[in-house]
Amino acid sequence: MTDFDHRTTTDNWAEIDYDRDRWFLMPLAFKGIKWPDAAEWAYENACDRFLRGGRTLTKKVVKKEVLPFAERLVRAHHEAAGHIAGHMLYLHCPDYTKVPLLLAVGLWKTMGTWEEAIQYYAYGGTKTATTTPVADWITTENLGTGVRASWHGELEGPYDQVNYIFRNEAFATDVHAFLMANDHDRFVEALPDLDRFMHGIRCIPSTIGKS
Repeated sequence: MTDFDHRTTTDNWAEIDYDRDRWFLMPLAFKGIKWPDAAEWAYENACDRFLRGGRTLTKKVVKKEVLPFAERLVRAHHEAAGHIAGHMLYLHCPDYTKVPLLLAVGLWKTMGTWEEAIQYYAYGGTKTATTTPVADWITTENLGTGVRASWHGELEGPYDQVNYIFRNEAFATDVHAFLMANDHDRFVEALPDLDRFMHGIRCIPSTIGKS
């Protein structure tokens, strides 16, 4: 049996064309990018989501609403970056009225058979499931056909989770994405955007993706 617990990062990479109206990037680190730290990243994106929700950024709104929202983003970054098995992190948050949901995308060197990869990645986390996982095939132009599995579970409270797994043989890369939410309605609301997000992932050579 293949030991996926000791998997390694792909020798290649991926780029993602996603809807900036629905998602924004959560950087793993800030060196060499536009934001000097998590606070600046959080504040800029918090302001953007309030504007997208039709709010005017008065001093009162910024102090009473935008800054607390930004502080939540900083805490989310502290809890996720470097602690979740993903090489790219994104937040689904169309506007300030929506609880941000974290999506992790992992880019792993292929191991074992495709069937073994499906079992490991698609059903990872189901030990705490309280419903039978629902699995479907999903086909994208760039990644081919993969598996999407979702379920409801109980882990320090109720949650919903969805996992995606695609295998790109040409780039020897398993693309794994997962999202978990503690609000069922919010989870269901995000799923169509999540499917569209997966269609925007494309594997690329490492010299391009890591330059």
